[in-house]
Amino acid sequence: MSQFYALMHDNTVKYISLREEIIADIRNLFINGGAVLKPEGIEEDEFDGNIVSRNGENITYVNYNLPEDFARIPDNQADMSEYNINEDTPKSIFYYDDGKFYFQAFNKKNMLQRKMILQIEFGNVFARMNNNAFIVEDKVHAIFENGRLYFQSYTIANQIFSLIDFVTEATNTEIESFGDIEGINVNTENIKHIANIKTRRLIKLLSNTDNIAIFMRKASRTRANLLRKYGVNAQINENNELVLPTNNVVELNRTLEFLNEDIFRGVITDRLYRSNSKKKDNH
Repeated sequence: MSQFYALMHDNTVKYISLREEIIADIRNLFINGGAVLKPEGIEEDEFDGNIVSRNGENITYVNYNLPEDFARIPDNQADMSEYNINEDTPKSIFYYDDGKFYFQAFNKKNMLQRKMILQIEFGNVFARMNNNAFIVEDKVHAIFENGRLYFQSYTIANQIFSLIDFVTEATNTEIESFGDIEGINVNTENIKHIANIKTRRLIKLLSNTDNIAIFMRKASRTRANLLRKYGVNAQINENNELVLPTNNVVELNRTLEFLNEDIFRGVITDRLYRSNSKKKDNH
């Protein structure tokens, strides 16, 4: 029996049905990918809040409780909804085997329904693939076993489950360094005054990405449209800098969530949600 699943953005789980002849191949992809991520005998370190990846040196873990839908695995598949490729966009696909969950991050790049995919049909003649499909890669980004979630890259693991509560908070010195990032205009003294725990964690995360630079390289109209689309109260000034709102912690946190890509728009409902926690957003 297949133990292949899709983890949705609201942390519910859907069963992915497989033909019998490919179950072993899919299982082996995940088992082998897991052995690469977490080789036998690798040193294990509890996550200390430092999100910088240390690939190859060790395997990092957090003590973690999986969402309640995971209690149905492996014995209650009949109670699960089945994954529908035409409607569902999971944040992860995973395989369960012998008490372990092997997770692979999933995004729109894995989907093939909007691309021109050619498949061989007769001899050397290619034809368009008309059916929707998705890519299963030969890698694993996180493993859960015995109450621990193991990962090498915080950034990728955080796409699967929200790990922000495990991140250390940015210090005042780090906030000042954040203000020096090219492309933003920010009153760091105001931030230090109004920042809450979430603000400091978001700044810590954002400071270790190039998201600001990527956003600021977009066309001016695209940037304005994205800010408006996601309800972010931030402006681009005459120096082509993003001015962060630092007089209101709610608006500041929302801007930081946006820059951290922690806000997403539902594919079906077009509603805004906060990433990973996937709480409905009222903006």
